[in-house]
Amino acid sequence: MAVVGRILRVSTTFRRTVERLGVRAGSPAYRAVSATVRALASADVPGFGDYETSFSPGRAYVRRVVGHNLWILYRFDDVHVLIMTARGEPPVPADT
Repeated sequence: MAVVGRILRVSTTFRRTVERLGVRAGSPAYRAVSATVRALASADVPGFGDYETSFSPGRAYVRRVVGHNLWILYRFDDVHVLIMTARGEPPVPADT
């Protein structure tokens, strides 16, 4: 069953890592990150191209920010999408 319109939760860690990666408010990268986060809340997840990676505790899904070398790690359930952190390089896919 497709679930659309999950409640978005963004961690303070995510905000800090985005800043640390040099993404500044108003920049093209910032707009791309914002668009990716909105897409995660409004679309079926995981999406095409998303994959799992190890992220303590357990695993998280990864989505690349289109046009940038930025990667968003997230978890989800039937109601929420939790945006956890960002990376400046692709995380290693988890063993299947």
